This record gives sequence, structure tokens and C-alpha cells, in this order.
Amino acid sequence: MEIETDYAVRLFFPNPTFAQIYFETVANALDAEATEITIHISTDAQISPQHLEITVSDNGQGFTKERFDRFYRLTEPIDVYHKGLGRLVYLRYFDHVAIVSVFNGKKRSFAFSKTFTGESKVSKKLSTDKSETVLRFSGFLGGRLKSYDDVKPSALKEKLINHFLPYFDNMKQAGRDFKIIIELKTLGGDAQGTLYPDSQTITVADIPDFNSKTIHDDSIDAFADISMRYIVQKNTSQRQQLTAVSIDKRTIPIDLLPQHAIPPDCSAIFLFESDLFGKSDSARQRLTLPEGVSEDGLFRVLRREMSAVLNENLDEIQERNTVTERFLEDKYPHLTGYFEQETVGIIDKDEAIEFAQRGFLRDQRVILESESLNDATFEKSLEVSSRTLTEYILYRELIIKRLREMTGKDSEETIHNLIVPRYRTYHHDALLDGVYNNNAWILDDKFMSFRTVLSEATMQKLISAITIAEDTVEDEGRPDVSIIFSADPNGSEKVDVVVIEIKKKDAGDKENAYAPVQLIKRAQKLADYCPNIQRVWYFGIIEIDDEFSRFLVNTKWTPLFSKGRVFYQDFQATRADGAIVPAPTCLISYDAIIEDAAARNHTFLEILKSDIRKAQTTA
Repeated sequence: MEIETDYAVRLFFPNPTFAQIYFETVANALDAEATEITIHISTDAQISPQHLEITVSDNGQGFTKERFDRFYRLTEPIDVYHKGLGRLVYLRYFDHVAIVSVFNGKKRSFAFSKTFTGESKVSKKLSTDKSETVLRFSGFLGGRLKSYDDVKPSALKEKLINHFLPYFDNMKQAGRDFKIIIELKTLGGDAQGTLYPDSQTITVADIPDFNSKTIHDDSIDAFADISMRYIVQKNTSQRQQLTAVSIDKRTIPIDLLPQHAIPPDCSAIFLFESDLFGKSDSARQRLTLPEGVSEDGLFRVLRREMSAVLNENLDEIQERNTVTERFLEDKYPHLTGYFEQETVGIIDKDEAIEFAQRGFLRDQRVILESESLNDATFEKSLEVSSRTLTEYILYRELIIKRLREMTGKDSEETIHNLIVPRYRTYHHDALLDGVYNNNAWILDDKFMSFRTVLSEATMQKLISAITIAEDTVEDEGRPDVSIIFSADPNGSEKVDVVVIEIKKKDAGDKENAYAPVQLIKRAQKLADYCPNIQRVWYFGIIEIDDEFSRFLVNTKWTPLFSKGRVFYQDFQATRADGAIVPAPTCLISYDAIIEDAAARNHTFLEILKSDIRKAQTTA
């Protein structure tokens, strides 16, 4: 051979599939106008076979001088389709290929290996010689098969049909018969029982009938049309799925239809042929487009046409996609407009969300990196901001849902951590750092204007956070949540403090009734040590049943408007100098906390969703 064979094998076929052995031998036979091909496989039925030999015979024109010279001279392909490289894949898996070809009264014999020098023996045909070409592959180098499908006749039949489908389809349309026989002989036994002797045949009867459509799109090419041949079947027992371009009557698969894109009992085959598809890569594994033709643009057009065909023929796809689109818009409204519009077949939720999130993050980055805002960028920034806020509101929905799921079996600690994690402190100047942990908004959104939030902090720490006084407070009490409102603890500005006590849902009337008593004690302590406190707001989150509700009314608690039960009463703490510190108190039931928060959140969410939809319709 006129090049260094081993180097060429590694260069042109770095990652071949075993099936290419069959593809190349069958392709060569078909090029020689063979109408009968036999593939005989002999193996010891192991995934790492000690014995594996393949024999391929055909009734084609044989290795004439012209064809043998082309085989030998690797540098001389006959056209852009026949690259003259396919036979190199033989040497990636087998050490030796013995070739005997009987044609026109002659018999040519030679051995193809990495040391092949172009020598062959030509003799006169004997009367016992059959006119055929036989290739015998021996000296298996692979060590291990990828799977038994590399030698199973049933699997190979499907692979060969898919690979040569354009050629077989042309044969069928021309009314020409052909036969390919695939035989497997196993030596010894297969312990797994997965590999056994078998024989399969491919004939014209195995080739399905195609529908046809011509695609013309000036954005790809003003002159070259694309022929789309397709088969879509439902309620079929033998599921097939293939999308490919046709080059030289062979298929080059293109990934346009994911496995989940059609229902499991359906088949879909799409073949595209055009002058645009002039060639493939050297190993015939990837489409190579001419300069000026965008792969993204081409695939976008092909997906659009495939989608139209699938939706027309498979009603289930449209029905399922309508449900999925509604789900995505309801569940992820902040991503509306980012979901892929050119999905082929059934929408995959996970892929759709991932695709949309990438688009959203890309727009966020563009806005954040803009050095100036023109009118268009400003409008886009408003839209992106609305989406970001929507994402946060959706997080709130999850918190509300978790609160709804809580029962008397959930500990006070669990409920506490959901609202504000215990032993944590949050400061307003780092609001965003804790925005997904500090859920004080559950009580009221105005609590997001805090200066400091302390969770499970001692009275000493709370007083220290309110005032600059250094007095030691002998009180080990720990309010569940304390929220301080003021601009500057070192200034003269008055301070409001919110104290929240949380009781587990089955705490009982005695524990619940003690909640306001805790307020009075802590309000008095705060009034004594914090002269800048002007008001202490107290919220007790408790379970309020009918009986306890009547008790609160009888003890002069005032019911407030809410979707649950909320009761209010004014208390006060008196300083040593007689000054009064108001201590208004609210006892709030769990259903009031949950439903009031849900109502506010729903209002925010609907406003934002409407805003996002408007932005999409005007884009």
C-alpha cells in the first residue's frame, strides 16, 4: 500500500464502531453491483471472544484490475463519495483479511493486512470455482465486543437496513431484487443464554414505503431543495427511530429526534437528501456541510418540518405537549418565552427547563455587563428583573407549601427553622445573602425592612443589638425570633422591636395561653434596658381551635380580619420613670399565617406573570 497503513488506520478511524466492518464490506459489494451478499459469523459466544471470524461473500463484479488498483492505491478515490478509506477499518479489529475473487474467468487472491504491499496472485478460474468475491476476517484484535449486538443477526439486520436505507429504497422503487443473508454460528455454549445460532435475511420486502415532501428555504440555500422521505407509524410492535441525511445512498445519522420524542408504540424515520449534503467526514460518521451553510440553521428548518409531520400523524404528541406547556408556564412562569420553540416530538420537561434556564441566565449576564442602558436594554432589564423577582416568589410558594404540610408531629424547632433558622443573625445590609433563608415575610412583607433579625438569641444579645449600653442582663431567655427596626443603633432614632414566639401545633391551651405572659416579661426587660425602644410588637404563632378562640374573645382579645384566626390586644410596659412602652400583641393561628401569606404571594405572582406575558407579546 502506498501509505503507512497503521498510521492511516489510527488517523482516519480513531473511534470506529464494530458495525463499520459490515457497512464497508456490504458497501463495496453493492458498489460492485452485487445483488446477493452473505455474512457468516463464527464465534465462541463470549463478550471477550477467543475465536471470532467473519466471512462475507457477494456475487458482484469482483476484483478486476481496475477495482484492485483502487483498493491498493489508497490515495486515489474515484469521486467525493467513494473516499477509498473504508477498508482501513478492517485493520482496527482484525489482523488478517484473506480475499479471493473469481470474475470473468479469472481468480485473484491476496491477503490484506498492515503489511499489505499491493501484491496479488491471479490465476485461471477452475471449473469448480464459483463466481464470487469472498473476504475472510481472522485474527481478532478488539479483545472485547461492545455488546452481543455486534454479532447478533437480528441486530445487524436493523443496522444494515438503517445504514443502506436510501440504496435499498432506490432498489425497491426500481423493481430490482436483492438478498443479504446474515448467519451466526456459535462454538460451545453461552452461559448467559443471550447468544445463539441464528439467520436473518434482508430483501425488498423488508424495506418500508416512504412518504415524500420537498423542503425549500431561502435562508439555507436559494437554489438547493431538500427531499424529505419519511415514515410515521403508530401502534407498531417493532419500534424504529432514525433521522439521517442520505449521501451516496448511505445514511449519516443526525441527532434531531431524541428517543423519548415519540410514544413508545410508534416509529418514525426521516431521510433527507439534497445537493447541500455533498460529503461526510472521512469515516462517514459525521455530516460536513459546504462553506456558507449553517448547521444550526439547517437543523432548525429540518426540525420544523419534522415537527409538523409528527404533529399531523401522532395526535398524542400535540395533546401531551399542550399539557406540558401549561405545566411549565404555571410552574416556571419566570422562564416563559425561554422555552424552546422548535421542539420535535414530545417535550422533555427536564431538557426544556434546562434550555430555558440557560437563556434566562444569558440575558441576566448581558444586562449586568451592560455599561449603559439604551431604551431597548432598559426595557429588557425591567423584564429580566420581573423574572428574577418571580423566581423568588416561586421560592416563597415552596415555603408556604411546606408549612401547609406540617402537623402536630413536627417539632417547634422544625417550624422555627423554616421561618428563620435557629441561632442565625441577619443584617439588612446583607439582605440578599439571606433572602432564601430568612422567611420573616411569612408574617408580613413589611418585616423585610428590618435592620437586624436574631433567631434564638439571648436577651443579652438582643439588648446589645438595640442599644450601645454595656450593662449585663441576667436573663437567659431566648425569644424565638427578634426583629429590630431602626437606621442606626448608635443614634438617637427610636427603635421598634418585633418579637415572635412559636409554639408547635399541638402545644395545648396551657402553653398557648402562656405566650402573651412571655411577652409582658420580655417587653418589660427591653423597656428597662433599652431607653430608645418606642414600641415592642409581639406575635405568637399558635394553634387556635374553637374553644381557645372563645377564651380569647372572653378575655377581651379583638378578632382581626384574616383568612384564619388572628386576635389582637394592647399591652404595655412601664419604665421606672413612669414612661409607657406600648406592647401591641397578636396571636396568630397557623392557618392564618399560611393563607394570608399565600394570598399575598399569589397576588404578586399573578402581577409578575401578566407583566412577563405582555413583554413576550410585544417583543
